[in-house]
Amino acid sequence: MTETCFRMKGTTLTSIVLEVIEFELDEFEAQLTQKVASAPQFFTRSSLILHLLKPLSATEFELLVALCKRLNLQPMAVKGQVAELKPVINDLGLADVSQSKFTDSALKSQRSETNSEEGAGINSSQKEQNSAVKAENANNSTVQSLPTAQTPSVLKPAKVVSRPVRSGQQIYAQGSDLVVTASVSEGAELLADGNIHVYGTLRGRALAGVKGNSNARVFCQSLDAELVSIAGQFIMHESVKGDCWKKPAQIFLEEETLRIAPLS
Repeated sequence: MTETCFRMKGTTLTSIVLEVIEFELDEFEAQLTQKVASAPQFFTRSSLILHLLKPLSATEFELLVALCKRLNLQPMAVKGQVAELKPVINDLGLADVSQSKFTDSALKSQRSETNSEEGAGINSSQKEQNSAVKAENANNSTVQSLPTAQTPSVLKPAKVVSRPVRSGQQIYAQGSDLVVTASVSEGAELLADGNIHVYGTLRGRALAGVKGNSNARVFCQSLDAELVSIAGQFIMHESVKGDCWKKPAQIFLEEETLRIAPLS
């Protein structure tokens, strides 16, 4: 009997989403080059999702992909205004994730439904039934891009890691907070649907609220992170170097801007 040659599994990947608002090649190239140069170690060879906020011609799209590759970015998927670009997307070997359940429109729709339920005074048992239906529908989807919003009320017990997190390691707390009672090395990556707590030095990457929870926070005893992200908004090491550098700190979203504050 032939042995199994492969397995296929779902996974969580950290990707950069490049939102294309306007595309005029020279200006776009200048701005993107400047951005990549600001943190070359982070952007170089990073996987990229292109989010087209307005339609592009086939030629413009090919120029966009070529520019990204020239700057050592790795486009892997496209979403947004792609109706006229499907043949080109296929020819370039990219994935079209526009119909993913994790698109921005889906997130807005889900938030609107939640607000409507609250306004109508639906009781807690009805809300739990609605959440179960949404979860079942989400599990039936086969394409994953940006994760859905996750509210703190549905988080599971925290995932606790009591050993140092070494370079190259990735730890993901799915549906819960992540608590690390040791230090996190450079090149390590922490991901959580909820908050991240590091009771040591945070030198790697910390991405909290990865399924869209903008209320998530990152807490650490010594802030020296390469990157910190809350619900997709991120800051780099250069921005971390401030009043809270190498001190106890918390990072949170305030009006879609990441803030760093001391732990009192």
